Formats: sequence, structure tokens, C-alpha cells
Amino acid sequence: MERGEDDSYLEAVVKEVLRLRPVITGSGRLLDKPLRLGAYEIPAGWVAIPMFSLIHQDSEAYPDPEEFRPERFLGEGAQAAQKSFLPFGGGRRYCVGAQLAMMEMKVIIREVLGRVELTAADPAPEAQRMWHVTLVPGRRAVAVARERPLNRAPLSEEPRCPVHPAPSE
Repeated sequence: MERGEDDSYLEAVVKEVLRLRPVITGSGRLLDKPLRLGAYEIPAGWVAIPMFSLIHQDSEAYPDPEEFRPERFLGEGAQAAQKSFLPFGGGRRYCVGAQLAMMEMKVIIREVLGRVELTAADPAPEAQRMWHVTLVPGRRAVAVARERPLNRAPLSEEPRCPVHPAPSE
């Protein structure tokens, strides 16, 4: 994908990865008042933890939730998928770095896939493990990378920094 092109599919891929492999399992909240959840009432003073990994497997919001389908974040089904999408939390405690994280993931994926061809060493699903408060790939996560030739046009002029231009000669 060239710079400036629509990256809606790439963003859908990132969201689908985060849906299937959230970085954190959930986010706890100390209840300052009772919470009614269906037929249950959870008293004030208790901690409620919405489990993102379980919410992201809800078949009403995500039909065939075990399948990797970025298209669920595009078109007609996108609104239902987005409503239950919680890898960055939600409401007033939504992650302040969410937009930066999404941008970083899109840039890195675009650059890596433009330079190498990745193949899983083992096609079986990879196990997750906890590392501090986040979920990370299992210890034996391996990918085979084959370098792709760079298809970049030569620069028409020497690159210059707009902030700190070189002194005139």
C-alpha cells in the first residue's frame, strides 16, 4: 500500500488482531455504587472486571468469533463489531494512547510487510502467556522472514531536514 492510499482494510486487520489477541484481559473498576448486571446486583465496594477477551468472542457482535475476518470491521457489520470492541477500554477511561497505538501498528505492519515475507514456522495457533499485566505471544513464537526487494524510486534531490536545515555553503 502506497502512502496516501486508503488504509481502511489495514485498520480493520489491526482491529481484528486486537480483537482476537487483546493486549490485556480486562480492566477492573472499584464500584462506588451497586451495579445491576442482568439478574445480578453487584454491591458497591466490589471490583467488577469486564473481560475483554470474552466480550470479543461474543457471537452476536462477532459471528464466527474464532475466525480471523477483518471484514467484520468494514461495511454493514462494522457498527456492531465496533460497539463491542474494547482493547483500549471504553467510556471516560478510554486509553489516551489508543490513536497513537493504532497509527504505530499500521505504520509498522505496512513497513514490515513491504520489506519481508513472513511465514509462521508452525501453522498451529500460538499460545499466549501473561507478562506483568499484558498478554504476549508464547515463548516459542517463531516466524520465518524472507527479504523482499525494495521498490522505491530514487530521490530526486538530497533529503533535507525542514526543522534543522544544513548551513549554506
